[in-house]
Parts: sequence; structure tokens; C-alpha cells
Amino acid sequence: MTVNRALETSLMDVPVQVDVVLGEARMPVEQLMAMSEGEILALDRETTDLVDIYVSDRLMARGRLVIADGELGVTLSEIVDERRAA
Repeated sequence: MTVNRALETSLMDVPVQVDVVLGEARMPVEQLMAMSEGEILALDRETTDLVDIYVSDRLMARGRLVIADGELGVTLSEIVDERRAA
């Protein structure tokens, strides 16, 4: 096994946190606590907007929400290079 292949294989076992951010909303805690089941919370994005995909708290990509076989998922639309965006 080559060194690159060994490194790739070992990296596949490293746990990472992946967060998909649909949008955000800001409100006082009192208003949040007053919400009841079934109430809708409006986010700051449209349903057609791209979602942000963070890997270990770092923006890595953007994508679109999809439903496949009854499951909610994300298709990647673009890879983000934060170094160039800054």
C-alpha cells in the first residue's frame, strides 16, 4: 500500500461534524418560549436558496435540498474556498 493510500484510508475513520444550515432567525428568548407546536418560524432565506454546508465549523460547500426515497438530503452545487472568499 502506498503512503498516500494509507493516509487516505486512515482519514476515512476520522469523525467530522457536518452541519447543513438552512437559514437563521433571531428573536428574543421570551418569544421563542411562547411558540407552540406547529407554529412556523420564518427563516432569512427562500426555499430555492442554496444551503451552507459546514465541516467541523468551516464553510466547505453549498448545495440544494432534495428529497430522495423519502429522505431529505443535499446535492452539492459548489465547493467554497474560504481563503479566496476573504
